[in-house]
Amino acid sequence: MTTLRVVHVLDNLLLGGTEGQCFELARGLQQRGVGNHLIHFSDGPRLEQFRAAGISTLAFDIGTFRAPGFPGRVVRLAKTLQRLKPHVVQSYGFYSNLPALIAGVLARMPARIASRRDLGDQRTLAQRRVDRWAYRLAHRIVANSDAVRRQLVDRENVAKEKVAVIRNGLDVGFWTVNEPEPADMPIVGMVANFRDQKDHPTFLIAAQQILAVVPGVRFQLIGDGQLEQATRAQAARLGIADKVEFLGRLQGEALRAAVRRLRVSVLSSKDNEGLPNSVLESMAAGVPVITTDVGGAGEVVEDSISGFVIPPQSPAMLKDRILLLLKDGDMARTIGRRARERVRTVCSIERMVAEFQALYRQVLGRAV
Repeated sequence: MTTLRVVHVLDNLLLGGTEGQCFELARGLQQRGVGNHLIHFSDGPRLEQFRAAGISTLAFDIGTFRAPGFPGRVVRLAKTLQRLKPHVVQSYGFYSNLPALIAGVLARMPARIASRRDLGDQRTLAQRRVDRWAYRLAHRIVANSDAVRRQLVDRENVAKEKVAVIRNGLDVGFWTVNEPEPADMPIVGMVANFRDQKDHPTFLIAAQQILAVVPGVRFQLIGDGQLEQATRAQAARLGIADKVEFLGRLQGEALRAAVRRLRVSVLSSKDNEGLPNSVLESMAAGVPVITTDVGGAGEVVEDSISGFVIPPQSPAMLKDRILLLLKDGDMARTIGRRARERVRTVCSIERMVAEFQALYRQVLGRAV
């Protein structure tokens, strides 16, 4: 039997969720005997992860879509694919879908797999047109939640038979059960980069309301981004700057340790989520989660069972749910245990890798 070969195409190697999911998939496939190669358009800190896992990598300067040299670069990318001879070329979002899929057509790749990992709410009209055109070149588009699939089929008129849902995978073994702070110093936190979609203002308004009731609560924000200074300024205006800690971007064990210390984990996003990794990671650590009903979060978190799901931009409701978990320790522990088991069941790395391999077989029409 011929060994299956997959080329993964990423636009960058930063520490984002998409890049992490690509790494976990490639590593998981490799453990199953699949050959993997990574083509990336710009470097980043994840490069060493791929290399340490024995996954071959190749930097390729694709440039911008509007640059005069873009067509020629895509032709060179096609020649690179012909040299690597994969069975599958797989891309991971807007900036990698178009060049990878065009090159895949030119190189006559047997299976071309695109990805959509958010709702596309922040796409411009031109970008949405590019997306629709690129998707026509794909054999399948993988959505990481049912919400993203509905967006593609119902609102963007992608043929439903072309869209497959494969949820993000998480290695639960890395996430030991949470170690909460003493009862008089509970921490409520959020892991989210400072972008408009994450809606930190709603988190801070809820924090102000909570502190009026339980002054001993601490709040931690983990991440970085363009809106960090604006968020700090809002905390100062609300009079809670001394109660809100900005921990910056954390990774690896530093991130896991910070999450384990939380009494409650929040995601206050107002739009554009696919399936947020921060929610899955908190659940895996046994930390009760409160998330807004955006994207696929509500597909994994069962409201009032394995967490709480609330409408976006609802600070009063967020405050009420946080206070409920802070005051009822038995409820918080029960929800945390259920959350960990829920992630283990529906979002394991093994499940994700197996579903991708089954998709490749389906598209290729043979066992690989």
